[in-house]
Amino acid sequence: MAHHGDRARETLLDAAEELFALYGIDAVSNRKITEHAGTANHSAIAYHFGGREEMIEALLNRGRSDITARRTALLESLPERQSLHEMVGAGILPWIEYLDSLPVPSWRARFTHQAMSVPSIEESMRRTIENSVRFDAAMSSTPELADVPRSVLVPRTRILAALTLQLCAGYEADVEAGTAKGDWTSLGYFIVDAATGMLAAPVTQL
Repeated sequence: MAHHGDRARETLLDAAEELFALYGIDAVSNRKITEHAGTANHSAIAYHFGGREEMIEALLNRGRSDITARRTALLESLPERQSLHEMVGAGILPWIEYLDSLPVPSWRARFTHQAMSVPSIEESMRRTIENSVRFDAAMSSTPELADVPRSVLVPRTRILAALTLQLCAGYEADVEAGTAKGDWTSLGYFIVDAATGMLAAPVTQL
């Protein structure tokens, strides 16, 4: 019985993720999600998750443990004196690797990008999104950021999180369409290189 419930829950999550990715979160009703999931029970979301907000939170947490475990492994493998590039890589690449592991078509990057800009998403969920591509506070201790004050570094990390999600969403769509150039790994290192440069860029005016 529990197995059946888990399968029904995952089917609802798959349906919601696809519809949210394609049409936007606020444009998709719970009824559309349940119908797309192939169930006539329009109360299924409330039954399995407690409500719409809890379902969205469950979507945002999909794969979180795998990403965190991979990030921890990368950080532990770094030398004692890490470069900014290495630390940025440990923050971004686990997310890229996770997206690469999903079947095609996947909707994870596009859903997450949609969620990032929705006013109805609570701040706690927004932090969960940003943590998908984590720019750790420990980076501020690297020599490359010695002249970048925290008042500049924090906004830069948020811009980079949003940009990373946007690039991943676009690439995910290209993969589905068969027009993608390169692979997820090359995209990941492109983002790591660009992010490293932006974080360490000179500060002209505070």
